[in-house]
Amino acid sequence: MYDIRRLILLHDLAELTTMTAVSERHGITTSAVSQQMRLLEEEVGKVLTRRVGRVLRLTHAGRVLVDHTARIVAALEEAESAVAATGEAATGVLTIATFTSALTRLAIPAATWLRGDHQGLRVRLVDAVPVDSVSAVRQLEVDLAITYTYSFQTSVLPVGLESEFLFTDPLVLLAPAPLQERVRRHGFIAVADADWIAAPDGAPSVASIAFSCRQSGFAPRIEHRSGSFSAMAEMVDHGFGVTVLPEMAVPESAKHLIACPIANGAREIGVTYRRASLERPAVAAAIRALRTAAVPLHLAS
Repeated sequence: MYDIRRLILLHDLAELTTMTAVSERHGITTSAVSQQMRLLEEEVGKVLTRRVGRVLRLTHAGRVLVDHTARIVAALEEAESAVAATGEAATGVLTIATFTSALTRLAIPAATWLRGDHQGLRVRLVDAVPVDSVSAVRQLEVDLAITYTYSFQTSVLPVGLESEFLFTDPLVLLAPAPLQERVRRHGFIAVADADWIAAPDGAPSVASIAFSCRQSGFAPRIEHRSGSFSAMAEMVDHGFGVTVLPEMAVPESAKHLIACPIANGAREIGVTYRRASLERPAVAAAIRALRTAAVPLHLAS
């Protein structure tokens, strides 16, 4: 029997045409994608792709396999949902992936409600960045993912997935006390000459700093790097520089550092799931729980 995860990689390769694009979607290396494709060809016993210029195209055998893959994934989801729907109660194991700053404010409250209201349901939480969690939903490794997209970026979900908007998380400028009065008087441009604190290159939040500064016509001078939003706020508090963070990620102890909101800048928070899984009572209950947990966050945004 063919490995379902390899089939999904081939399906995405047909859509994206390069192994680099597939690796970015799934959060794995290009060499890992290449290795999985070689193993799948060994399983099938046929060549599945051919190179045409800079892209990969499916052979006839590859196209036949991809056509069946979409039906296989849908059938697996329908079977799981049908079995789960034989009883009205939400039971079994439900795995929710979430990014770090949504864990305490959204995922834990929703999971706590689910565990209390559905005694036969085991809820698992997994901390993961959106690009990895969407891939995990796609590959049937988790049931739902709490994700975000930036308001200034576009994103397209893989075929078979859907996302429901929950609330908006505004971007805010954090600045030490001596700079805050200048920001109030002159706006964001007041920090054009400041040192900046950012996440490591490649982290999604780096784009929010670039966007914010570009709107005001300057490029940030990034002097400090940290993978922790809390540590970034701590550096601001000690005068090392300024930064832009999602408001939900700002620790309570650092709220006094918020100098101003970022115009046109926000994270759109949502829940992503497989379309065919909605018939499963546990998935439907989880989405309801996330909507409920999001209400106070939506009102505060």
